[in-house]
Amino acid sequence: MIVNRMICILFIIACGIFASFYGGNISYALFYLSLFIPVVSFAYTLFVYIRFKIYQSIDQHMIMKGDWVPYSSTIANEDFITYSNVKVNFLKDKSVIEDAQSNMEYNLLPGEQRKIEARLKCNYRGEYFVGIDSIEVTDFLFLFQITYPIRSKLNVVVMPRVVELKSLSIAPPQFDLKYPIWSMYAPEDELDIELRKYNPGDSKKLIHWKASAKQREFLSRKYQPKPENKIVLFMDLKKVNEDELLTIITEDQIIESILAIANYYSLKSIPVKVIYEFNGKKQMVISSKKEFQQFYKACASIRFDAKGSISEYVKEYTMSGDQGDFYVIATHVLDKDIYLTSIGAVASRNQVCILFISDDNTKESNQRISDLTMAGVKVYKVLPGDEVASILS
Repeated sequence: MIVNRMICILFIIACGIFASFYGGNISYALFYLSLFIPVVSFAYTLFVYIRFKIYQSIDQHMIMKGDWVPYSSTIANEDFITYSNVKVNFLKDKSVIEDAQSNMEYNLLPGEQRKIEARLKCNYRGEYFVGIDSIEVTDFLFLFQITYPIRSKLNVVVMPRVVELKSLSIAPPQFDLKYPIWSMYAPEDELDIELRKYNPGDSKKLIHWKASAKQREFLSRKYQPKPENKIVLFMDLKKVNEDELLTIITEDQIIESILAIANYYSLKSIPVKVIYEFNGKKQMVISSKKEFQQFYKACASIRFDAKGSISEYVKEYTMSGDQGDFYVIATHVLDKDIYLTSIGAVASRNQVCILFISDDNTKESNQRISDLTMAGVKVYKVLPGDEVASILS
């Protein structure tokens, strides 16, 4: 385009010099023609810019990350002149249109229209625009170009992905459902020192034979329920200080990992507690598919703007006095507070797993991971390109 403009300017200068030296009708007509060409080109570009028609639609405006949905767009020439060099630019940072280039160029005859029927996929959670971003209109001599920003862009709400897990390898054996050692459906009973008279229907295994022989009547052991071990998920919603794309990926991995674990246990009707900060501290107990759906809908609108540290909530929960619980901490920060809090939770006889979602490979970070592992804390590092399912299962 720069070359064409230079040629046009040189042509105008040459015609002006020719008319100045030689005069006459032909030379001046040629000079005025050279001035008229860029005016017509600009007027044509402006006309196409104003009259150009474009339509686009999507079947649904609330979709799940990674799902393909039908998408269509139509560009039309409803006038009596040809539209040349019309380029369509698609938004490509967060979404992709199947079999479509990032930009496509068209020449439309009078009354002609071009329609795109394709599928669209959103790569990240959140609310943003998809489809066509802008139109570039260029004149037939490639002298002028006007970018036409689409005012009515397609806005979509992208729900986070729910990863289905067949097993949960990050969990200790007694908390992974593929091992039948431990069950939350009917907690095992612990023996109490008290005895009672044997009642018909009691299991013979409950009879305390030595005490029965002394009392000369059957006595049964009294059992009291064993406190349930709990599964507690801590979701760190502290602001991620990375570039835009890496921030989105990190946020998605944190949410998806917590959703995957919560879904894994909810399908088995095993309760889990999720703790996070969004407009204040939030605690949700999920023990059924219905409760999981409520949490899932809440995840679509949460923002990473927590004021406090997730380590504060871990410490607060640990100090409540419960023991034998399984903590999962999904965080993008592995600082000193997380380090000390996790070790404190292990010292209180809880089992702790940290999902460290970051590409931080500094010496300090690696040393902290090593120290936590030595202290009995399981640390799994999740890089931006990793699949959550492969880490968890």
